[in-house]
Amino acid sequence: MRKPTILVVDDNPLNIGVVVEHLEIQDYEVLVALGGLEALERVSYIKPDLILLDVMMPEIDGFETCRRLKLRPETLDVPVIFMTALTDLDSKIAAFSAGGVDYVTKPFQITELLARVRTHLTLHQTQSALKVEVRARQLVEASLRESELRHRRLFETAGDGILVFDVESGVIHDVNTRYTEMLGGQADDLRGCKVTEVLDGYTSGLGTEIFGTLTTQGAARWEDWSWQRPEGTDISVEVVGTTYNAGTRQLAQCSFRDIRARKEAEARVRYLALHDSLTGLPNRSLLMDRLGQSMAHIRRHEGQLALLLLDLDHFKHINDSLGHLVGDALLEEVAKRLRSVLRETDTPARLGGDEFVIAATGISSAADAEELARRILDCFKPVMHIHGHNLRIATSIGISIYPGDGDTPAALLQAADTAMYQAKKKGRGQYRLFSHDLSMAADRWHTLSNDLHGACERGEFILHYQPQFSIEKLSITGFEALLRWQHPTEGMIEPGLFIPLLEEHGQMVEVGRWVLRNACAQNADWQVQGLPKVRVAVNLSAQQFYRCDITSVVREALAETGLGAEWLELELTESLTLDDNEAALKTMTDLKALGVQLSLDDFGTGWSSLSYLKRYPLDRIKIDRSFVRDIVNDTSTAAIVQSILDLARQLGLNCIAEGVETLDQLDHLRHKECAEIQGFLFSQAIHPDGVAAMLSGDVYPVPSTEAPAVRRA
Repeated sequence: MRKPTILVVDDNPLNIGVVVEHLEIQDYEVLVALGGLEALERVSYIKPDLILLDVMMPEIDGFETCRRLKLRPETLDVPVIFMTALTDLDSKIAAFSAGGVDYVTKPFQITELLARVRTHLTLHQTQSALKVEVRARQLVEASLRESELRHRRLFETAGDGILVFDVESGVIHDVNTRYTEMLGGQADDLRGCKVTEVLDGYTSGLGTEIFGTLTTQGAARWEDWSWQRPEGTDISVEVVGTTYNAGTRQLAQCSFRDIRARKEAEARVRYLALHDSLTGLPNRSLLMDRLGQSMAHIRRHEGQLALLLLDLDHFKHINDSLGHLVGDALLEEVAKRLRSVLRETDTPARLGGDEFVIAATGISSAADAEELARRILDCFKPVMHIHGHNLRIATSIGISIYPGDGDTPAALLQAADTAMYQAKKKGRGQYRLFSHDLSMAADRWHTLSNDLHGACERGEFILHYQPQFSIEKLSITGFEALLRWQHPTEGMIEPGLFIPLLEEHGQMVEVGRWVLRNACAQNADWQVQGLPKVRVAVNLSAQQFYRCDITSVVREALAETGLGAEWLELELTESLTLDDNEAALKTMTDLKALGVQLSLDDFGTGWSSLSYLKRYPLDRIKIDRSFVRDIVNDTSTAAIVQSILDLARQLGLNCIAEGVETLDQLDHLRHKECAEIQGFLFSQAIHPDGVAAMLSGDVYPVPSTEAPAVRRA
């Protein structure tokens, strides 16, 4: 049996090596392409059974590569699984819009990747087998149709009921047994009777129509007549009539076919085209049609309509951890509970995934929509018993009102979507009414997204540096490099706005490379000026760590700027180490071999693991500002900080506390023997010129209230 062939497309050799090794262990034939163009060239010579495709690649990205693959007949049906570090909704939608069948998020679990590969290979093989079977059935059906034409005159063996009568006299000449089974009566009793009398006995007027058409035009066809049998049962019948000459007489032959099963199947197809197959709720097509009708009615008669968009909170966690069987059952229960709190005039719909929509007509104000939203939130509060699991699920709801928030179904849905995302940002499990302020915020988000492209090349990014201090001597030990965006028209943009945009659009690799090189160059320049040598800390994003050869990038930055490796510190986030995988360990080991220092940022805010603190070659952990903020007034927080400090000392790691803003916090950390601090108590992030003045001794940063002066290291 031929091995399944898998094409892995990724411009990062490190990622390829890990994936290929595990795929080959599973006995797959693995091919490799280092980019989209190479992949398009390779599929010209060999057709893979599945493609693993990275998104962010040079020349053309994964989305464009997939679109081009789907334009080729030979790769149209090949399933494509995207491998991406992008987790935003737009990227997921883009993946499926481009033709992908699935996606895995980096850093991924290899077990999950292999499971998805097996699933889609099996599905692809099944679909291929079904196509062969369908083609075979089509050939058989064609043969049967031809046979039916050849043997139509085999009277008694026909599958249809057949009635033959004389065209001139209208007297029934013959009837087959199938006819009498369908419409009742005995064949011997019907022979010699007038056809109009017999047919008029089943349905008024039909017999005359058939007889008249056959005698004048020589053919007849009626569909969907409801014939009533003697016992009173209705059946749907298709009537096909033809005439032919039999010696000196002209005979007419009518075939009667019971089409109840076909009509039921057609009705089922129409239903499925307009309803969600899982929950039975109307789908997007039916919802948009009903919205259009309701809006037209409101325009004529006035009134209001509310649209509530629901997105289940953390549904993906349930789906991933408990499986799609539980996830599907949960969605069915959600649909059931929604129906229980809606009026008959309300239209619930499922857009797909875990998104539901309620169209509520006949409301008098936004307060009515809010009351409905509260009923929906309440109906989700009781625990859901799904396949032996007791689950709790909440939802975030966005509300838009017609006619104020949109004049088309699409515009109204977009407004509700905007409000829903605001509800999620505010903490989930709540509702939010759409307002034009939200629309302006969404517009600004899109505007900044557009402006962000090319900002690095245009020189709009700058670095500021926040000093770090020894808590014992209050002397400067280093600086953290922090990215700032000087927008040409809006001035300084908050990092909290544009950093997520960089990550969402996959630009952190490019911008991160710029930050690393400029921070190294700046520190080297300070040393050339004869200023005291201090380390500079640079944050690494997950995209940088996993999507490029970060070791080579750091090596090149140090070589180009001449900075000694010991004066560079790389700050890693906990998300980089959650999988505790060998690739992360190797990368960190390679970085340490260069001589740089490694620190773990925001320690304690994620899924902190003692195992990776022991395993990974770290020099320093940074206590998150959320702990420092409450360290004085909250005993639980103080205990956590004490545990972190004790743990760090036992493992031989240094600690630095972020966000120190008060003297009480400083005294507490000094008492607990924290080695270093960083925060607004001494200095915000400052321009590089200010750093030079600080290191030269011209400016001494001091606390905002009385405290000893800071000395240089």
